[in-house]
Amino acid sequence: MVKYLLSGVIPILLVVSVQCVIGSSSPVPLFLENELEEWVRIPTLVGEWIWTHRRSIGVMMKQHQKSLPSSDIEFVLYTRRDTSDEGHRLELENEESLLSSNFNPVRPTRIIVHGWQSSKSSPIAESIRDTYLLLWDYNVIVVDWSACSMHWNYVRAVGCVPDVGQSLALLLDALQKQMGLLMEDVYIIGHSLGAHIAGIAGKTIQSGLLHTIIALDPALPLFSIRQQENRIGHQDAMYVEVIHTNGGLLGFLHPIGTADFYPNGGSHQPGCGFNVVGLCSHSRAWELFVESLLEPEEKLLASRVESLDAIQQETEPPVLKSDPDSHPMVERVKMGGEPSSAGQARGLYSITTRDKSPFFR
Repeated sequence: MVKYLLSGVIPILLVVSVQCVIGSSSPVPLFLENELEEWVRIPTLVGEWIWTHRRSIGVMMKQHQKSLPSSDIEFVLYTRRDTSDEGHRLELENEESLLSSNFNPVRPTRIIVHGWQSSKSSPIAESIRDTYLLLWDYNVIVVDWSACSMHWNYVRAVGCVPDVGQSLALLLDALQKQMGLLMEDVYIIGHSLGAHIAGIAGKTIQSGLLHTIIALDPALPLFSIRQQENRIGHQDAMYVEVIHTNGGLLGFLHPIGTADFYPNGGSHQPGCGFNVVGLCSHSRAWELFVESLLEPEEKLLASRVESLDAIQQETEPPVLKSDPDSHPMVERVKMGGEPSSAGQARGLYSITTRDKSPFFR
């Protein structure tokens, strides 16, 4: 069921339903993908949309933006040398927590950031973490911001995104200073709101430019195409790869990365059936990424196409041909995988996957 909030008493019901956090006097920008749209969708825990007028968004965000203390954000390091399944907590205000860890700057570092209604114990974090450590001797850090992300109110979770991103940037700067971390060895993998956290971290880091951000279906509700400072963007790392699986609903459809991949058109994923909000298709992004780490490169190849319109055609989209008079481009590159397609992929790509695991043909 979709709830429409139109006029009179109903908008008051919206305010009552979401006004549960102490407000902030700081200015809050509007987060809208298309600022010409009059009505904005907000997801709920029960798989419905609440619609509210765009003019209400600024007030709503101000009411629900509350500082998230760094102590409420966990950075948990996992390595092959850690004997505990709990990992090792890295603390911003505790240099000894870095020095006493098994973090090794010689090894690549992969950082995982979950989204709304997830935590370090959620399938996304555990699946990506375990797959990395199974295959490679890496430093794997999971960012757990469940103190805010598990809040029932999506608006409240959005309000925490800047604090988490800035805290992650501080951690990376501390690892660079104290442990010799090189930003060229760092990938951040973020799903949904976690993708925007990755972007803010990339914007905020003082000690260098991240190598790669993998943005898994970046959250759309309450974010704007125009306001890049508040979301993931192509400038946030040397290479930003976006995998769109629920574009136009829970995730962005508009291309916002260095390379944007659109499995099965990027909006609805095979095998997901009908769902008003699109949770199944939204989750498919991280499921595809996990499998991409396990599959050979030839199964992950996507074709470069001219436009989003071409990708969304029912027929197989035409492959874009290289222009010899401009910079060369690779027409088929892998989506996901390890290492990333940095230096090879640029533009829009289409790939077809199966309706169930194993997804890649």
